Amino acid sequence: MKAIMKLTMTGVALIAATSLFAETEIAIDESFAGDSLNIQTNDAVKSYHFGRREVIFDDNGIHFIKDRNNFDSSFDDDDQKAPFTNNNYQGGYTPTTNNQSKPKPKKYRHFSSSLSSLDLGVVQFASNPFSVNLDDDANYMDNRGFQLYCADAVGLPIIDRHLGFCIGVGAKIDFYTFSNKNLVLEKGKNHLVYYTDTVQSYKKSKLTNTYLTVPMAIEVHAKGAWMLAGVEGNLLLWSNTKMKTTSGEKNRTHSNFYQNLFSYNLLVKVGVDCVGAYVRANMSPMFQKDKGPELYPFSAGVSFWF
Repeated sequence: MKAIMKLTMTGVALIAATSLFAETEIAIDESFAGDSLNIQTNDAVKSYHFGRREVIFDDNGIHFIKDRNNFDSSFDDDDQKAPFTNNNYQGGYTPTTNNQSKPKPKKYRHFSSSLSSLDLGVVQFASNPFSVNLDDDANYMDNRGFQLYCADAVGLPIIDRHLGFCIGVGAKIDFYTFSNKNLVLEKGKNHLVYYTDTVQSYKKSKLTNTYLTVPMAIEVHAKGAWMLAGVEGNLLLWSNTKMKTTSGEKNRTHSNFYQNLFSYNLLVKVGVDCVGAYVRANMSPMFQKDKGPELYPFSAGVSFWF
């Protein structure tokens, strides 16, 4: 008899549980342990009310609310849309579909900068930062120069993808091939020494400087065109001269020749898509004060954005 009563009670409990959690589109009003049972459903959400308690079933899982009258927040899915609102609550939650919710404005985390580029151009000396001419006492440094530059950079958007701040790191090599093929540069005791070798015949006299650079700039993008303006810090890593005789013999000298270890230059670039042009103008002298000629390198050329 006890076994039959236990089976009967178990069956009743199962039937009650099944009717409680069954998916139905018909509202059920029933007295259940002193609390009213209220079921609200739609295509996306099913909500079960037990007095002040509520259980919600949706695509994101099961949510339990202990006191729905004091519950003011909403659930956010991966698209940051609120499927429920609790404004002007009367008898339960008012479900809102994704089409009715307003997505938050998209925030850009990255800004593509044209500082990430390969630059090819010419480089020359000037006697002051805002000139392209050499004084007479520095004419021996006249040359045909070539510049190779490569850098990578990251950008921080200021106004979406139209305006950003960019910073990077790169390497720059300046090749100066002197017009005087027999020009010899030497590091003297207190200053740079230069003279023309009249003993041997040379085919080429060249100075090569290699720099580590750190560029920073403000960049603007508009309809495929871009422009940036900023400053570059330069660290001299390597410097050497090479003289090649007519017989093919090469003489190299490795020295900094009293050049400044640190320097900086202004940078301007403009372009369309992945091709542009650049201008660099050094604001600090190439050589230390009173130890070499007062020279300010400047360069211009084409830039390939990658």
